Amino acid sequence: MPTSADIRLREDGFTLVELLVGITITMVVLLAALTSLDAFSSNAAHQTRVTDANGQVRSVMDSTVTDLRGASVILTAQDKDLAYAVPVSSTATRVERLCVASGELYGSKTPDDATPAAPSGACSGTKLATLQSGASTGFTYDSVTPALVKNVGLTVSLTTTQAGKEATSTLRASAARRSAGTLPITGGDIDGACGEAGPTLTLSAGIPGFGDLSVTYAYDGGVSVAIPGGTPWQVPPGITSVVATVTNAAGVTNTIEEDIECE
Repeated sequence: MPTSADIRLREDGFTLVELLVGITITMVVLLAALTSLDAFSSNAAHQTRVTDANGQVRSVMDSTVTDLRGASVILTAQDKDLAYAVPVSSTATRVERLCVASGELYGSKTPDDATPAAPSGACSGTKLATLQSGASTGFTYDSVTPALVKNVGLTVSLTTTQAGKEATSTLRASAARRSAGTLPITGGDIDGACGEAGPTLTLSAGIPGFGDLSVTYAYDGGVSVAIPGGTPWQVPPGITSVVATVTNAAGVTNTIEEDIECE
């Protein structure tokens, strides 16, 4: 039979020192858990920011590559400035621009315009990304003449900062500017003639199955837009090669390079 002394021993519980030690250990464990959780959340937020920045720029680059692989007309071909016109119908185009200024990548778009021209103002538009300091960001081409560019390379070196942490990444893409392949027009459908005033080019007016066609001629020094099929175009003096973009009424295009020879 338990004595009164045994009962008193079981009723004594924890001492104050034991309680303080237990609370201290619990606080240390909680503090370590909260520190780990905060570090995890910070890393997750940083990674999300990096992923979002990369995704935004990658989306722009993919769109640019898609445009360039179609029948775009290159308007500006500089290492920090790329501008091109994309036909949206037989009579209108939109002008897209990517440029670098003060360590930032900018993008801009103009409304549909029947007479696209290379942007002449300073680099501006929507800020797309912050670039790595001293890193190589820009564009490369296979020709110094915008209208004759066939291959474009894009390199964007990004830097992203979140909660004092910095991450860098480099995105690359390339585009071979070529026919979209959906409008099977060939060089034989553009007739060249030599006259007293110089050479002329004429897109055949009656190509069966394609409807009304127009052609945009891009050359070193300018762009001549939306000339109807069957209408002769006077080639400017000194021009020996042009890039012809043929467009039907639905906006379907094809691009042909024409060499011009007159004796």
